[in-house]
Amino acid sequence: MAAASSFPRPTGLALAGLVGLGFLLSACSNAVFKREETRPCPPVRLEASTAQLTQFRPGPGRDLTDVVLEADLTGYQGACQYDDDEGVVRVDLTLSFAAALGPAATERRQAFAYYVAIPRFYPDPKGKQVFETAIAFPEGTDRVRYAGEELSLELPIAESGTAEDLPVYVGFQLTPEQMEYNRAQGAGGR
Repeated sequence: MAAASSFPRPTGLALAGLVGLGFLLSACSNAVFKREETRPCPPVRLEASTAQLTQFRPGPGRDLTDVVLEADLTGYQGACQYDDDEGVVRVDLTLSFAAALGPAATERRQAFAYYVAIPRFYPDPKGKQVFETAIAFPEGTDRVRYAGEELSLELPIAESGTAEDLPVYVGFQLTPEQMEYNRAQGAGGR
């Protein structure tokens, strides 16, 4: 036996009106209450002079047999979100690396450092941060690609109301010797 209802059954016209009202309200909420961010994210630049890393074993040798690790900063994915109440833009980056063990490698896990710099803030310590990370090479594999080094930054929103004039530079943290080696190799080549 069906339970009795105290509500009148809607007619076809009333039902169509309720459905139409639902579509109208959903359209209003999308147009009025949700706002897509149109301000640009800060530009991220992979600094060419520091986008490659070659680590040699200790000692004077600097030929192919002395290479412990070769790595490239291959790219990034990112997003940003403005917080006008805090006066900042939050930038989330995921960096990608390609790496190869050299003939002089004695361990399958290799550590290295990379930096994130915002020149506008130099020489303040927040103008450049150095991060340590490591890549583990599975047994039998001497080359890997790694995408997943995640970091978040908070940058102040400029007077213009955007962060497009706050470029963010990313590269390997190199020793002076490693920087000189990169220069000697020429742009983009080993």
